[in-house]
Amino acid sequence: MDRHIWQGFTTMVLTFLVVFGISTFSLVGTTSTQFGITTVHAEKKTRQLPKLLDQQIAILVGLDINPNWVKEQSAADSLIYGIVKPDDTVPAGINEDYSYLVTSNRDKEISLFFKADKKKVTIKYANRGKKLHTKTVPLSRLVEQSYRTKKQRQQVNKYVGALRTE
Repeated sequence: MDRHIWQGFTTMVLTFLVVFGISTFSLVGTTSTQFGITTVHAEKKTRQLPKLLDQQIAILVGLDINPNWVKEQSAADSLIYGIVKPDDTVPAGINEDYSYLVTSNRDKEISLFFKADKKKVTIKYANRGKKLHTKTVPLSRLVEQSYRTKKQRQQVNKYVGALRTE
């Protein structure tokens, strides 16, 4: 009788090892073995966000809202970047935590205000002084959209180099 119990136990252990052994081929990640049992640790591949200057984020925000505006205003040397100061006249809901990207060309005026943390950017913008729109986007999306390739990074940095400050 002990022999039958031992055979049943051995069959169960072998079945367990085969099932988990096969599943290791379908999962991606690291494995570890302890007490003869293989464990699979699933890993999520994440990209590290580059360290961005506030001026680079300003351009990424501008490209997200209106890429043609950024291109045209940069070519006209009229993009202005700054950080909101307590005595600035700004729309309600904008404070010293925000930076801005505006143009000196009043015919093409878009006012962009933004504040960024490590993961997201809150953007408040208005066309020609009209209603203020608000949206929050992941910083990773802005990077993926306009700062992923070498050519994109060079273009963003060219725009940053052309910014005027107040």
